[in-house]
Amino acid sequence: MKQKRKIIVAGVLVLIIACGIYYLTADDRSKTDSSEGWICTKGTENITSIAINSGKDSQTLIFTKEEESWMGDDGSSYDNDRFAPYTATLGYMKVEEKLSASTADEKEEYGIDDSSYMVWVSYDDGEEYEYILGKDIDNLGMYLSADQGKSICLIDYRRTEDILEMVESLYDVALNGVKFDEIRGISLYSPEDGTVSMNRSESPRAGGDFYWNIFKPYGWIADTEKVNELINTIEENDVLKRTDEDVTLESSGLDAAEEELPSIGLYDTYDSEMIIYLGNTEGDYVYCKTNYLDNIYLISKEILKVADKRAEDLIDLTLYYYETPSIETCTIDFNGEVHVLEAEWETAENSNTRGQRYYLDKEMLTGSQYSSIVSWFTDTKAEKIEASASGGEGAILGTITIDRLSPPYQQIMTFCEVADNPQLVQVDLEKTGTAYINRKEFEEFQASFQ
Repeated sequence: MKQKRKIIVAGVLVLIIACGIYYLTADDRSKTDSSEGWICTKGTENITSIAINSGKDSQTLIFTKEEESWMGDDGSSYDNDRFAPYTATLGYMKVEEKLSASTADEKEEYGIDDSSYMVWVSYDDGEEYEYILGKDIDNLGMYLSADQGKSICLIDYRRTEDILEMVESLYDVALNGVKFDEIRGISLYSPEDGTVSMNRSESPRAGGDFYWNIFKPYGWIADTEKVNELINTIEENDVLKRTDEDVTLESSGLDAAEEELPSIGLYDTYDSEMIIYLGNTEGDYVYCKTNYLDNIYLISKEILKVADKRAEDLIDLTLYYYETPSIETCTIDFNGEVHVLEAEWETAENSNTRGQRYYLDKEMLTGSQYSSIVSWFTDTKAEKIEASASGGEGAILGTITIDRLSPPYQQIMTFCEVADNPQLVQVDLEKTGTAYINRKEFEEFQASFQ
């Protein structure tokens, strides 16, 4: 009986000791969990710089906090809103789980090796946090080391998304030297074809969009849809990939003087200028440099669809491209046979409604009759447009003088024979470019007045 009591007492003592050890270790564990739960809680306000290093190409990028933006050491610039989610995550780095990884094989299993990305976050008090990024696990999070690889942590999915987006988007540089929705000037240069320069109209057409003027190599109106497509192509391929340190101006084909390199220039309403100089192709990319970044980059070969454009690819073949409601008179002169087309604005009696009355040689026309005449020169397309007249000057066949209520207040079209091609009529629109239309179309228009 005494023996049984001793056994029971001993058992109770063992249980008490075990419980004590458990609670002591549990307390220790809770303290460890608490300290391991957060890597950094210093916040966002006093972060002075963020650096990113790629183990694959050994390049380090440093982004320094300015008053209203973040400046990259390569000349790139990003506004504070762009960096806000990155600093929010890095300023409050929480650990979901701490793992043991003491050997190189164990670290490699979690993606912590020489090819990893590294991120440094520096504060104004000199304190710095270093993170070696490991594998990311779908819908779970990412492994990283915050103590130079001595231990491995797992961070949550949301922080993983922010950090990966930061690394991937900042390591590749976005073309942001201009605002793409405010482009007002474009210049394309190739050594073979020279320069094509365009600018956007100061004001839009009535009830329409801005239009584009070509002023080099000759003056003409550009096709708005084609120009918008050109801008969209640049914007859709606006990511510059960084190159290895051993890439030089010579090896990339960018060693010529800048004025001799193929280039794309964009200018916005804020007087910002962005010029992309193009070099050799490399697979699906082209080497390039810019007027505001310091390094050599790779850009998608799709950009060549823009750089290869000539004026002939972008012109609007329409002879008359302004809005017709502003037309006041059209004086049509077929070598002395003169017809005057008029549109007069009038206010209806007992009403504030304004409308137009139409006249041809003082005889009233219906709206459809007026439109059938005006639509000839608004709908007629040139068969070709050249920088200067070719084929020799021929006899003048007639003129159309259009007077308008808004700029441009007058436009004169002069129609001439083409000496060496009787099938065409040359059209001079007081621009440096010359248009050619089918002679049959001109003769049908002339016959409609007889």
